[in-house]
Amino acid sequence: MVINRRFRQLIQQDHPLLFQGVSDKGIIKVTEHLSPVQIEDWRRRRLAPDELLRADDHLAACMECRQRIETALSQGAGEMALYAQLSAEADALWRPTSEQLADYVDGLLTGDERQVVKDHLVACASCAMLVDDLRVFRNEIAQELDREYLPKKGAAAPASWLDRIKAAAPEHFFNIPPWVYAAATVLLLMVVMGWIARQAALKQPPQKTAITSPTPALSPSISSTSPTPEIAPALVSLNDGGSSLTLDARGRLTGVDQWPPEYRRLAKDALSNQRTPRSPLLAGLSRPEGPLMGGDDEGRRFAVIEPAGKVLLTDRPAFQWTRLSDADGYVVEVYDAQFKLVSSSPTLTDVNWTAPRLRRGQVYSWQVKAIKGGHALIAPQPTAPQAKFRILDQATAAEIDRARRDYASSHLLLGLLYARAGLLAEAAQEFRGLQKANPDVTIVRRLLANVRAIRR
Repeated sequence: MVINRRFRQLIQQDHPLLFQGVSDKGIIKVTEHLSPVQIEDWRRRRLAPDELLRADDHLAACMECRQRIETALSQGAGEMALYAQLSAEADALWRPTSEQLADYVDGLLTGDERQVVKDHLVACASCAMLVDDLRVFRNEIAQELDREYLPKKGAAAPASWLDRIKAAAPEHFFNIPPWVYAAATVLLLMVVMGWIARQAALKQPPQKTAITSPTPALSPSISSTSPTPEIAPALVSLNDGGSSLTLDARGRLTGVDQWPPEYRRLAKDALSNQRTPRSPLLAGLSRPEGPLMGGDDEGRRFAVIEPAGKVLLTDRPAFQWTRLSDADGYVVEVYDAQFKLVSSSPTLTDVNWTAPRLRRGQVYSWQVKAIKGGHALIAPQPTAPQAKFRILDQATAAEIDRARRDYASSHLLLGLLYARAGLLAEAAQEFRGLQKANPDVTIVRRLLANVRAIRR
């Protein structure tokens, strides 16, 4: 369990053993520096488990040994190879539990937990087969439960009021001849009609009474007239693509009757809470950048630009990076979630490159190498956060494509759909268009500020 926890921390936090100064239980006091042999064994993963834990605890507190390890890594296989090894070991150690797989099949997992299990099923054939078996079992057992709990014949309640009367009345009651029932029904009908006519005659006041005392005459007119429905004040009124959209104090949204119910609920929630939906697809794509250790000014100037920490609608991403002075060329490398190389560019002279088609619904990371004087400088540097991005899945991309075709004039709806899918740049552009049409509406400015805050 301890080794598993160590490897998971390495993968999720981009190798914190080199750059953190505290352990899980607090500050670790430095006792003795690692020898060159121990550093080489640590780098090649040849230490025994107990020696590896002691070395990790020492590295968490000793900056000098971390710098020595960083120098050894830059001269060896490189940080990307180490990431790939640690990722493979972490994947081999972690699998979702049977309870998590069962909740995934039943649709009970939500948010980040569902996304983690979904990403694992893409790479793990055994877990994917188990999920398929659970779905088949659930479908079979659901049919058996339906047949088992159907009400039995004779045990159901009477289907109508007449059946209930027959069940409660004595048996000899229904031996009366049918003509007796018919005569009683006619007599009862005549009595009811006479009573109704009498009540109608009593309700008609004399004309003199209506003239001399108006109060009795007004009473029946007030009671018989339905009250005028109260009009709730409007909380939000928007001009959305030439159409008027209003949300009143009772939560009624008008002006969007042509939208599907799901889209009306999405707009109502956003306007009521004055917040855009936060997409779970953005989880794990970015983290705050810490101070660089051992990086020079040239390494800081050479960096990746786009894409980083975002969801992409296209499956052919366009990569951009800063230019390095006197560089002979650049090579772009794209890796999947298991740090396997999936695409690589030829040697480029420009600072941009469009990749071939990538698989939808997957998370990727990328780096660019600058070749200068026979040496390679990598961006992002090993001590900087990885440049990760996600290609939007096919179903969500198709939904957005239909919405752009069917509701092209609605900046509000398209902005909310983009935000829900994690497409923050596109959402901000739609909310800017909505703000241009509604410059004095506060809620539009808040929606735009909310999207900008998530992007930061």
